[in-house]
Amino acid sequence: MAGNDARGRTPLSLVGQDPDLLFYTRQATAVGGPVLVLGAANGRVAWTLARAGLSVLGVDSSERMVQAAEEVRGAESLEVSGRARLLHADLRSLRLDERFRVVLAPHHALGLMTTIADLEAMLATVRHHLEPDGLFVYDVLNPRAEPPPPGNEEDEPGAAVAPRRPVFTFHLRERKRADAPSGIHRLKFKPFSSEELETAMTASGLTPRERYGTFEGKPFEPSDAHHIGVVDG
Repeated sequence: MAGNDARGRTPLSLVGQDPDLLFYTRQATAVGGPVLVLGAANGRVAWTLARAGLSVLGVDSSERMVQAAEEVRGAESLEVSGRARLLHADLRSLRLDERFRVVLAPHHALGLMTTIADLEAMLATVRHHLEPDGLFVYDVLNPRAEPPPPGNEEDEPGAAVAPRRPVFTFHLRERKRADAPSGIHRLKFKPFSSEELETAMTASGLTPRERYGTFEGKPFEPSDAHHIGVVDG
């Protein structure tokens, strides 16, 4: 796969934006909409793309996250608001009649799948909604070889591990059991390697093309904290 692939100029409206927002906007605007955002979370990426002139559907499995993203709508112009839709649905089983030029999975959405079967189900969702010549772009936290943190002796090798930072507070609240003790429980995730991800994508009919270690376009290395991928449909 190739390294950096520059994709257009930065719109003036995005100057000063976070690197991930710049990256996703450049990728999406180079291809054009409509765009499907799987794992839209609080709407950061979806609303940024709508402001950039793209038609966007943001989907998240957390109803609270969708509600948080909807709260942004009141602050947007009617033009921008009309370009963005938000939907609460399971990313593994979502099946719409629409097809999209671009599908994005930001915010470590793929990594929130806890098993290979769940990952394959989400990739089937990507494949179902992506136009034949469309583009799939994602980012995940990259597992690096290091000893497990103390206190996790009960976790079996290969089990899902807790991230160093909470993923999303809304998700954490939803996953808490009614009979659990008070306090915040971190959402666990499966740290898929880049090889596991790309093998699953290839099996799903997708073609991995580029890998980066940062949103600024540094070629991916196994020691990088992030794995950012660009995939052909």
